[in-house]
Amino acid sequence: MTNSSISIDELLRRAAVAQSVVHQLTGWSNVAELALDLAGSEAVAVTPSLSASCPQLTSALGDRMCSPDPKNPFESIADAAVGVVEGALAVAETGSILLAQDDPCDRAVSMLSRIEIQVVNRDRIVSSLDEVATWIEANEGSLSLATLVTGPSRTADIERSLTIGVQGPSDLHMVILG
Repeated sequence: MTNSSISIDELLRRAAVAQSVVHQLTGWSNVAELALDLAGSEAVAVTPSLSASCPQLTSALGDRMCSPDPKNPFESIADAAVGVVEGALAVAETGSILLAQDDPCDRAVSMLSRIEIQVVNRDRIVSSLDEVATWIEANEGSLSLATLVTGPSRTADIERSLTIGVQGPSDLHMVILG
């Protein structure tokens, strides 16, 4: 993994081309502030894995935070205003975030929120897709699902007209943390 300014600059440029809004924030309280601002008066969905590993985020969100119901994850979180997920890697070459989500509750937040905030630590930026492949291979035994996300959901299936947000979040905010 690299932390060079060239890779960060390339990541920022490529993410902007993909219509992601990029933020460079210093801590989880800043992520919570962004999420609450984007959610307006609505709740903020957080993946259970992130809730467990990041008490600073859950504390900062307070009673505005919600999590998917494990018995019914997709229906319980459908159409959440904002979802916060943690990325495994950010890819400078494509402006993408690699989500490694084994838990259906984590996937529900990333797929069904209207606005998604993907957070990745600055030291988890890689230059190329080749480095992602190496990471996936190294984590093969512990990984059941990995998804590269580049910008908000888009499709041109309907009369070949590009539509944003039909099959996933309509707005994507990438947060480089640290």
